[in-house]
Amino acid sequence: MRAFPAVSLLPLFALAAVVAAPAQGRGPMTPAQQRYRRAMETADLAIQKENRDHSQLMRNEEYLTTEIGPRLTGGPNMQAASAWTLQRFQDYGLDAHLETTQVPHAWYPGICTAELISPWDKVIPIAAEGWSKATPGAVTGPVVVLAPGETPDPAKLQGAIVLLGPPNDRNLDPAYVARNAYNSVIVPPAGVPAPGGRGGFFLGRFLAPGRPSPLAGAAVILVDSGKPWNLFSIGGAGRYAPSAIPTATISHEDYSLLYRMATDYPNNPKPMTMRVSLGGTFSPGPEDASITVAQIKGSEWPDQQVIIGGHLDSWYLGQGAVDNGTGAMSVLEAARILKSLGWQPKRTLTFILFTGEEEGGVGVQKFIADHKAEMPNVDAVLVDDTGTGRIQSISLENFPETLPALQQVYTPLQEVFGLGPITTEYFGSSDHVAFQRQGIAAYFAEQAPAYYREEHHSQADTFDKVIPSQVNQGAATIAAWMWNVSQLDQKFPHHAVAPSGR
Repeated sequence: MRAFPAVSLLPLFALAAVVAAPAQGRGPMTPAQQRYRRAMETADLAIQKENRDHSQLMRNEEYLTTEIGPRLTGGPNMQAASAWTLQRFQDYGLDAHLETTQVPHAWYPGICTAELISPWDKVIPIAAEGWSKATPGAVTGPVVVLAPGETPDPAKLQGAIVLLGPPNDRNLDPAYVARNAYNSVIVPPAGVPAPGGRGGFFLGRFLAPGRPSPLAGAAVILVDSGKPWNLFSIGGAGRYAPSAIPTATISHEDYSLLYRMATDYPNNPKPMTMRVSLGGTFSPGPEDASITVAQIKGSEWPDQQVIIGGHLDSWYLGQGAVDNGTGAMSVLEAARILKSLGWQPKRTLTFILFTGEEEGGVGVQKFIADHKAEMPNVDAVLVDDTGTGRIQSISLENFPETLPALQQVYTPLQEVFGLGPITTEYFGSSDHVAFQRQGIAAYFAEQAPAYYREEHHSQADTFDKVIPSQVNQGAATIAAWMWNVSQLDQKFPHHAVAPSGR
């Protein structure tokens, strides 16, 4: 998961009205709305009880993270997870299938080492960015800092260990973190980062395979993890193909040290030198990448769909527990709950476990391509993708025209699950955005942070971090949201399809 709250595009006066709306309402309810609200409160309480009494979420989460492990798209673990979740949906009595695309290359991480060898000795823990090109064994070179906006000098970079910009100190500022609970995972899409940015995901023109790089000649690029306590933060250096230059992340603490040594003491009589070795191999050709799709057919409007989803793929340092095992297993648990209750929804309920969210949305693009003709009849979408924390709200996603429908769905949830007002923050770059571009009302679950910014993409993304009570609250909430949407008499309004359609 890579992008989080941005400033809402709604005017300030509209924001105030929207935030107040769920709690205060917009005038008296009609008798039909009153009946719907009472029916949904009853249903949502039953969903909550089924989850509380019979949840299998933690058992599934433990199997996913412990027996299968981390899940890089196109790799054997990810494919094993897709096959296993297919069986779990079928075990729960749902119609389920895989939809499979391919990625150009799978990537298999290798052993990585780094040492500062001058002006003094220090072993530096290091981890290759996803799809990083390997080094040709251990490479030794001078440490060079590339400043934001600097035009790279090929002679200066030749054979160098390059620090990509200044340290990301922003995320160590408690005041900043308090204002931006998730913002440590916002990253620029390309280029040398501005001060405080991480810049370690898709480094665009610098690292993209198959095109000239302004950093050509550099031996290795090092990126600041931007996290406290020696945690790493892994992104993608190459889009399913070897990056132009070997690239790795190191801890914020070590990155800050190297940066200070290179910039504050440039005239040290002993030259600043490192030795780095990055392992990793690639599949010789394309590999399968599958999503898992399950459904409960609707009784009145079976061609209309309500979708909930979460991505099943993960990075490799941890176990993919909170990014996004919790979201994926919550979707699986929601399916179990709704099937076990034996109710017949008016609209078809569709559950999707995506792949490739971490590397460009490969899975959701596959689903949309396979079901293009169905997009006008997808009623609404909700994606779960921010860790183990309890769901606190659902984002309006800058679709104020959907507020009357969303408010009807949301008010029973607010009462049963203790949610706050509908949030007006915009959450981008998870799988729901592809549906938004199809004109669909696609929303995002806003969750309690629960240390997500520290665990996200790091070696701390492990099963022991999952909080059972909170993740189960989230699973029951998305199940109830799905049911409430499926029972509305009116459809959610659609908006204009994005020009690209993607």
